[in-house]
Amino acid sequence: MAKVASRSWIEAAKPFAARTGVTPLHCHFVVPRNREMIAAVYRDTTKEQTIANMLLPRSMLRSGAAAWAEIKDARDRGEVIRIITGMRDPVARSISFVVFMADFYGHTTLPLNPRAAVSADYVIAFLQENWKAVLERRAPDSTFEWLLWFVTGAYRTWFDDELRVSYGVDVRATPFERGVGVQRLQGERVDILAYRTEDLAPSSRGHPGLLKHARAFLETGFPEFPNVNTSRTRRSSALSDEVRRRFSLPDDMLDAVYDDATVRHFYSPDEIEGFRRRWSERRD
Repeated sequence: MAKVASRSWIEAAKPFAARTGVTPLHCHFVVPRNREMIAAVYRDTTKEQTIANMLLPRSMLRSGAAAWAEIKDARDRGEVIRIITGMRDPVARSISFVVFMADFYGHTTLPLNPRAAVSADYVIAFLQENWKAVLERRAPDSTFEWLLWFVTGAYRTWFDDELRVSYGVDVRATPFERGVGVQRLQGERVDILAYRTEDLAPSSRGHPGLLKHARAFLETGFPEFPNVNTSRTRRSSALSDEVRRRFSLPDDMLDAVYDDATVRHFYSPDEIEGFRRRWSERRD
């Protein structure tokens, strides 16, 4: 799933991959049905094309197609496929993604592009409207807005529409070990490590367990998780920080977000309450 620190895992996996003569694959959507749906939106002449830079959206589709072919080849050879997949607080993830899109995709008309002077107020209002559309399951009619809507809402569907379809594994079939920081899942010739982005922080309760299991999974004794592709390293760092400090949603919308079965699978009631307090309009 996008914006769950996946590039940090790609860097962590490279030593293991090099020893086995392969390259780790970084992809968000591999299932043909999902890739075709995304491509169809880009081709739809009734939708306004508002993505300024199509390089990354097209790359996302190419990497997914390449991964799907390699998965098939590995299965044909009878190999075990190792999957690392993550979850993140959906609201925090959406903030990261909208700022990322403004930096690297750019909007053709709105001040959401690398050359625009955009305020935190503008980004907050734009993202609040996006969340309203997500929860109402109302697809936007322009492509930048649609992609933000689709990826934001993926927290509800990604583990079923991608992980389960691709590998036949239901992430909710076994408990997530929150104190340990990981969930290990096995299927037919597939070995999966599921993590929470929050546990990548050294201060988190689940971090020691996650680091321990990641080293075992990758058979590599790396000292810490690489810090890759974060807003801290981009010019939008101050904007991202301010949006995170000030962003909020009404309580009924937060109820809808955090009552999702996948969210409740990965996070305890106390953790969910902490997310709700963080993003509530009524917080102090």
